[in-house]
Amino acid sequence: MSEPRTDARLDEVPMQPLRCHHCAARLLVRKSSVEQTTLQWNAEARSACPELRSAPAAGPAIAGCSRLRGSIDAEVAAGRLRVVEARTA
Repeated sequence: MSEPRTDARLDEVPMQPLRCHHCAARLLVRKSSVEQTTLQWNAEARSACPELRSAPAAGPAIAGCSRLRGSIDAEVAAGRLRVVEARTA
């Protein structure tokens, strides 16, 4: 059996807390690139978001609610949420 693979990307740039500007849900976010965003929801954040509160348990929490993108973009623009730069070989 092989060893579990460790992912060191989170060591270099860990997930950061973010509060949605619309509903104040608090979740963890990591911007790997302009195109890629990783979200980590918990039960408290999900219940704070009106859109996710009414969604099925395995539903859109993976992608986020429709208003969260604006909060993420604003945090990036203000320099409070770091976008990991792509590395070149």
